[in-house]
Amino acid sequence: MTTYSIAGSRKGMALGLLALLGTLTAFDSIAIDMYLPAFNAIEADLGLRAGAVPASLSVFLIGLALGQALTGPLADSLGRRTPLLAGIILFGAASCLVALSSNMTMLMLGRFFQGIGGATGLVIPRAIVSDIYEAGQATKIFTFLIQVQSISPILAPIIGGAVLTFWGWRAIFWILVAFAVAAFCFTQPIVPATQPAHARTRLTLGNVVSNYWSLLKSRRYLGMVVASGLIMGTMFGYISASSFIFMTYFQQSPSAYSIIFAIYSIGMIAVGQLNMYLCTRMQLRRNLAFGFTIHVAFLVLLLLAVLLGFVSFEIISALLFLAIASLSFLFGGLTSETMYSVSSRKAGSASALLGVVQYAIGGGAGIVLGLIHNGGLLPPVALLCFCSVAAALCWRASSGLKNEQ
Repeated sequence: MTTYSIAGSRKGMALGLLALLGTLTAFDSIAIDMYLPAFNAIEADLGLRAGAVPASLSVFLIGLALGQALTGPLADSLGRRTPLLAGIILFGAASCLVALSSNMTMLMLGRFFQGIGGATGLVIPRAIVSDIYEAGQATKIFTFLIQVQSISPILAPIIGGAVLTFWGWRAIFWILVAFAVAAFCFTQPIVPATQPAHARTRLTLGNVVSNYWSLLKSRRYLGMVVASGLIMGTMFGYISASSFIFMTYFQQSPSAYSIIFAIYSIGMIAVGQLNMYLCTRMQLRRNLAFGFTIHVAFLVLLLLAVLLGFVSFEIISALLFLAIASLSFLFGGLTSETMYSVSSRKAGSASALLGVVQYAIGGGAGIVLGLIHNGGLLPPVALLCFCSVAAALCWRASSGLKNEQ
């Protein structure tokens, strides 16, 4: 894969770019997590029935999926900067619409377009990294971007709860407007035109369909995408099951659950930092083999503990912590393997399809978990094991195949 180099730029400028890209990847998580404490307040203020506002989360995710599918071809045709800046503007305008909402329709429209705009922050930073860095360096960068995403779920609900207490739910979305304005102001001077004009694809329906079809026909890319999606299934499965495991099964209080969830997130961040170091000491394939071995081993131990009846809080929480934290050995490497398995001309579309599949499988894991739930620990643990073992097998089968030329 040929990369566009920004060699010669100062180290500080490169660090600034990476910090900004990391911030942009957090658009979706802050838009999801910051308003979670405000559901009841929004329903009361707008006169909505109980349980109506959570539907806005699903609407946001639909917009996020559609936005990723649209952003990829635009990034391959117009370059990275223009769609990114347009997405930030749309996110800010949609956040403003939500903040001014007086009824359910305005709320839902705002959340939908927030998702479309926020999708650019997921798709385009990956494409920019693949433009600038070689595959070995990119694994470390992708891991860093995911580190930022891991921090957001810890801080966003806390910030959202504090803002709700002092200024009300609308202030949460005005903060998102301010976040978008700041992101635009920093993106304009910092993000370079990383994709040269000669490497762009003409924006036509035929080219869009052709690009996506060629990606689906690339066995290595498709295998890596499915492996990444299944690992996201493990992550979403854990998120979906965590409240049941800790609050229902182990009878922990909501405040204790919040602390446990934060500890798990911190564990992922710590392992991600370790993996950034390992990326400089191991080849990518060896790094991923190590990560899959560690991660799957902890999940198998967790499954055995459940099957054999060793289901004390201490044993289950410790093994689950190790299994979830070790996911950070895999996120960056799998993203790198996926992005560098196809031509740089399709990096935007490749990033978009990766994101769509990750969220589709991740969301599907949550649905499956609801269908197989029986009040015990075996269904969620078995689902996590299935997703991760299947991911390891997909990665193993795809890693020996050739990249698309």
